[in-house]
Amino acid sequence: MKPTDLVTPELIQYCFQFNTIVVLGYTKTGKLPIAKKLATELNRPLFISDEYLELKDPLDTFISDVTWHQRRGNQIVVEGTLCFRLLRKGLELSNFNTDLIIKTDCNEETIKYFYNQDNESHKIKRALSFNQGLNKIWNEYRSMLLNGPRSSVPQYIELTTTLPEFSYFS
Repeated sequence: MKPTDLVTPELIQYCFQFNTIVVLGYTKTGKLPIAKKLATELNRPLFISDEYLELKDPLDTFISDVTWHQRRGNQIVVEGTLCFRLLRKGLELSNFNTDLIIKTDCNEETIKYFYNQDNESHKIKRALSFNQGLNKIWNEYRSMLLNGPRSSVPQYIELTTTLPEFSYFS
C-alpha cells in the first residue's frame, strides 16, 4: 500500500467542495505524497510547510502566504507538520480557516520502518519525541475548537497509513 492509494476518486470528489484543505500528520506518515496527489487531482496550488523551515520566521511566513491566497478566494492545499501550529495559531489570531483537515494516522513501527528505509535510523528517537509535541499541539487545537464557535469547526478525515505488516502494533 502506498499513501497515494488512499487518494481515491471518492475522496477527490468529496474534496472539490472545500476551499482550504490541510493535510497533516506525524513525520514519515505519507502526508506529502497524499497532498501532492490531491493538489494535482484538484488542480490547486500546494503549500509545503517544509519549504518554509529554513526561513527566519517560518510559521509567520507560512501563515502569511496561505492567508494571502485565502483572502483572494483561492482554493488551496496545505501540507506538513507545521500545519499543527498553523491551525492553532490561526484560531488564536482568527486569521486562518480551514474547511477540511486530512490527518494521517500511522503507528510508531511504520514510522521507524521508514526512517530505517531512508538510512535515518539515528533520527528515530528525536522524531518520535517531535511527534509527541505535535500531538500536544493537536490536542490544544482540538480543545480550542470545542470551546469556540461551532461554525468554525472544519470537516475531518483520518487516513490510516500504517503498513499492513505492522498493523498488529496498532
